[in-house]
Amino acid sequence: MTEFKNTTSGISSSEKKTTEKLSMQTIRTEINRVDAALLDLIAERMELAQAVRRAKSGVDVWRPSREESHVRDLVKKSGEISPELVSRIWAELTSASLTLQGPIRLHISLAVDALTARALVRDRFGGAIPTNTYPTESAALAAAQADPEGVAVLPAPGGMNNWWTALGPQGAASDMHILAGLPRTEGQVWPNAVAVSKAEKLPSGDDQSLLYIEAGDIGALTSLQTILENEGFTPTLRAELETLSLYSVPEFVDSSDPRITALQSKLKTVAVVGILPSPIPKKRNKA
Repeated sequence: MTEFKNTTSGISSSEKKTTEKLSMQTIRTEINRVDAALLDLIAERMELAQAVRRAKSGVDVWRPSREESHVRDLVKKSGEISPELVSRIWAELTSASLTLQGPIRLHISLAVDALTARALVRDRFGGAIPTNTYPTESAALAAAQADPEGVAVLPAPGGMNNWWTALGPQGAASDMHILAGLPRTEGQVWPNAVAVSKAEKLPSGDDQSLLYIEAGDIGALTSLQTILENEGFTPTLRAELETLSLYSVPEFVDSSDPRITALQSKLKTVAVVGILPSPIPKKRNKA
């Protein structure tokens, strides 16, 4: 049997401490080098953000579909780094970049707990974007609508949260769309809060589409759920108020989709009022 010698047995305790100190100093030097390199890269990224601003013409400052797709790709490449950390780092970087590209502002409803709302916003949007707060959902939505690059942050539709009815074709905020969920990285399918803006509804690669529906007279022998399923959708009812319903379907659906056209011929009102990127799942611990 091979016998391994203890090569450190002849080293005094003072020499061991010196070796450990040198090793720690080397590690700290490397950390400082990496931090300096990161700072240089961040500065370069900010310069590119300025270039984006100069190149943009009539394009929305906030493009949630592009952002969600990018963060999702980064999470896939992140190895052992948690999705939460990736999301928060890029929330801060994106936040700083967006403020260089245009006058974006967040209009936050405090209808939910103020601390919870602020934590959700910071987690998803970082800390650089200016914010205003409002006591009600309707006030936040109206302020965002009046702001050319405004984004409203509101409680997710459902229960007593009925502000979403304003997004319908005849609603006061029919030019606004639900475009992001908060938080971004939780495992739950339906978010705690949503971001609403006039930005274009585009696919991120993994989305839920939100259908605003007023059924009208469909008779007693069938249901709205069945009608949607018969057109090839897999619908989930998210909210309802009197004759209005909000359904999600687990796919990107454009307003020109022939299934939407078919539904519009059968129901009183059908409109796509949002594209909600699916949440990024947490990584499972290895067994």
